[in-house]
This record gives sequence, structure tokens and C-alpha cells, in this order.
Amino acid sequence: MAYGTLERSPPPFFRQGPSALTRLVLFAALAVLLMTLDARFKLTPLLRQGVAVAIYPLQRLAQAPVDGVRQLAGYVESPLQAQQEIRRLRQANLDLSLQAQLQAQLREENNRLRTLLQLQRSEPPQSVAAQISAQASDPFSRSVLIDRGSLQGVELGAPVIDETGLLGQVTRDFPWSAEVTLITDRDAVVPVQNQRTGERGLLYGEPGLSQGGLELRWMPAAADVRVGDLLVTSGVDGIYPAGLRVARVVAVTRQRDSAFARIVCAPLADVEGGRHVLVLKPLSPLVPPPASPRPRAGKPQAPAASGVTRTLPR
Repeated sequence: MAYGTLERSPPPFFRQGPSALTRLVLFAALAVLLMTLDARFKLTPLLRQGVAVAIYPLQRLAQAPVDGVRQLAGYVESPLQAQQEIRRLRQANLDLSLQAQLQAQLREENNRLRTLLQLQRSEPPQSVAAQISAQASDPFSRSVLIDRGSLQGVELGAPVIDETGLLGQVTRDFPWSAEVTLITDRDAVVPVQNQRTGERGLLYGEPGLSQGGLELRWMPAAADVRVGDLLVTSGVDGIYPAGLRVARVVAVTRQRDSAFARIVCAPLADVEGGRHVLVLKPLSPLVPPPASPRPRAGKPQAPAASGVTRTLPR
């Protein structure tokens, strides 16, 4: 029997085509070609979009039973969740009403004591709701723009707060907008008070600090300041109402060769991602003092006492 018979090799009708090595080289070259074309001409995103559009009806058809089961389960669970939410809101409403009654009673007692001592009554500040519309383009300042201005009652120097604490201060006032300098700005200074001890100090903005962005400066090394202390506005500057939550102490460092402690704080307000704010009316409006008349020749005058509180950033 000859060598090329049926027992030795397949007939031409059943030939397998190119060898395995040839097909490997061909498909490898094709893969390299497709990767090159995709890198230069971005062919794959278009192909993927076409395939996604073509198979989208099939995907929706396959997802329909799952969506139906989820909607049915939602219809069954919705009344139970609604009842639980109603019970939770009723309990929260009762708690808030109790707090409001106690607060009203305390405020009335406070006003009576102030009247008895002939002190000025403390009234809640007026506020204007606003929304942060943009961030200032100056890379060296921490400030944002709000969509309310002087026509809506926003005043220069007005404190700006969010739902958690003090956010900043209005430093530029326009008819329909205003610029708010954040408390983490390098030139921002806020008079604060330690809620636990009652000790007052000055809180400076430090955007370069990695732990918070605020520093309580000029505090003696022996001062009773601990990590976790809450700092609120002291109200001694005539701008910020007393009692606004500002920051929390996150680090206290005392060195032997320094008379002051290094106190790093973190702001309570969302200075990075907040959107809705309240603009409060300052306790005393920031108006330039009237120009003093020039002294006449031969009649020297005593120098006027000046007390400038640094409340506005430069």
C-alpha cells in the first residue's frame, strides 16, 4: 500500500487548512493591528456603542422579569417603610417641640434677667437663604460666590453659616451676588470661645494645615485646651453672634521652648462641598468711620483712640 493512502493521511476533502503556527501568527498580527488602529483612530468606542445599541432591546427584555419582581417587592415594602418613617418623624417632631418649648422658656427667663440687670436683650439674628453658585478663581484665597447680594439684604461683613457651623464672612457685596471668604482662608480671623472652659481666643485660617485648616493661636501653653473641645463664636467683635459653632480641636502640641501651645482645629462647616447657606445680619454694620476734620494750626488735638478688630480678610 502506498504511503499517502487513507490510513496515513486524510483525503483532500477533510484537510484542516493552515497549520496551527500559521494561524497563531495570523491572529497575533491581526490583534496587534486592531490595537494599533484602536489606539490611533479610536475604533473600539464606536464599535462598542454600535453593539450596545443593537443589543439594548435584548437586555431590556431579559431584565424585564427582574424589574417586575423588584417593583412588586417595592409595592409590598413601601407601606411598611412609610409607616416606620411616619413613626420616626412623629418622635422627632415631639423631641423638637420639647426642645423648642424649653428654649422658649430659657429665652424668656434670660430676657427677664437682662431686664432686671438693665442689660441689652439678645435677639435672634435675621437671615437670608442663599446658594453657593461658584468658587473664586483666585488660587491664593479660599472664597466662594453666592447667588444673593445687596438687593436681597446681604450686607458687607455678614456671617455665613450652613447647617453645621460657621462657613465664612461676606467680604465683597454686589447687587445680585456676594463673595464669601471661608474661615480657612489665610487672612480670616474669628474670635472664638471654648465652650467647655469659656476661655476666649483667636482662630486663624491656615489652608496649608493637613489636619483641619484652622489654628487657635496665642494660647498659653498651660491653657486648658483638649482634643475634642468645641469652639464657638464669642460675640465680642460685634460681627458674629455669640454661640455659632465654628471648629473642633483635633491636635494640641506643647513645647518646652515655647510659651504658646500649637492648637490645630477642624472646621465644623462643610467648607469644601457645601451648597446651601444662610447669610446672617451682622450685629453692627461695617461702615467706614467719618473723616475727622483737620486740626487747625496752633491748636494741637489729642489723638483719637482707635480700636480695630481684624474681622475681614484683606
